[in-house]
Amino acid sequence: MEKSKFDLRLYVLVNGVNPLRIYLSHEGLARLSVRPYEDVEDDNLDDMTMHLTNYAINKHSTRFQANRAAIIDSVGHKRSLKATLKFLSKVEGRDTEKLMSEIKDIIVKTLISGQPFLDNTFKAVQLDDYENSMCFHILGFDIMLDHKCKPYLLEVNHSPSFSTDSPIDEKVKGDLIRDTI
Repeated sequence: MEKSKFDLRLYVLVNGVNPLRIYLSHEGLARLSVRPYEDVEDDNLDDMTMHLTNYAINKHSTRFQANRAAIIDSVGHKRSLKATLKFLSKVEGRDTEKLMSEIKDIIVKTLISGQPFLDNTFKAVQLDDYENSMCFHILGFDIMLDHKCKPYLLEVNHSPSFSTDSPIDEKVKGDLIRDTI
């Protein structure tokens, strides 16, 4: 977006593991690097604000643009998933329905591969959960898109940040917690 690298933080609720029950939040975040991307060369290789989208790094840059109001979710270096999908569809001409289908496929396959571990973890917390309904877990899936809008899993955060440094954080994460409860 606007020539900057970005990634998507998507929130997934695991509400049961045997059988596996998962829900993808309808909203998430796009995190942009603060410097426009340039091809990697010796003189820019160490520029973390160009090559990384990590909010903890970029928020300290003098170039960082904070989101000032949750309703204006398409500006700044942290944006809503909905605004990002709208940009990709309308400005870039990308098929965002196909993109989200591919992302959901990544999420499902990732959680299926981790299901035995999740099952053991949930059982350790609640041994007598015969209905598979006493525990839940919110995971943060970080997804990167290549220049062709193909999604790739960067990482899964088992303990994603719920801090609310900005109005967009407060809206997205607040709605996520309310929906979860």
